[in-house]
Amino acid sequence: MKRRVFLGASAAAATHWLWPESAGASSALVLVPIVAAGSPVTDISLGTLRRVFTSQPVSGPGGVSFVGFNQPAGARERELFDRVVLGMGPEEAARYWVDQRIRGGVRPPRSVPNVALLRQVVVRYPGAIGYVALSDLDASVRPVTINGAGPAAPGYPLR
Repeated sequence: MKRRVFLGASAAAATHWLWPESAGASSALVLVPIVAAGSPVTDISLGTLRRVFTSQPVSGPGGVSFVGFNQPAGARERELFDRVVLGMGPEEAARYWVDQRIRGGVRPPRSVPNVALLRQVVVRYPGAIGYVALSDLDASVRPVTINGAGPAAPGYPLR
């Protein structure tokens, strides 16, 4: 079994819950919210994720505003995230954002075309939060628990 190794004390401490023995063996999609490795954010509620990804103003530690960055439309990761976090399927989400534009409401979070670029954006943009498949984590970003639970916990929402 191939295991990923994170360098640095903060990354190692934050990943103790990430690597159950079966993490690489399953084909089931499991997502994790991510922030920059140096971010003070370690946990986020599902409600806060919903507010961030519906472009509502949300401040994180130190008063920095959270900014959500999405996977591209049509990606399995995006569809799972929208269903769980926003409570919308792809068509509903598209209609929601068209309606927001027509009404002069908020703009949707920016979509990033691939995982590598998403990780780079999250690292470089203060307050950025994104999401990736568990298998797409690397040392540049830190996974964030949801309501105190990581992907190995029973009832973890992003699977």
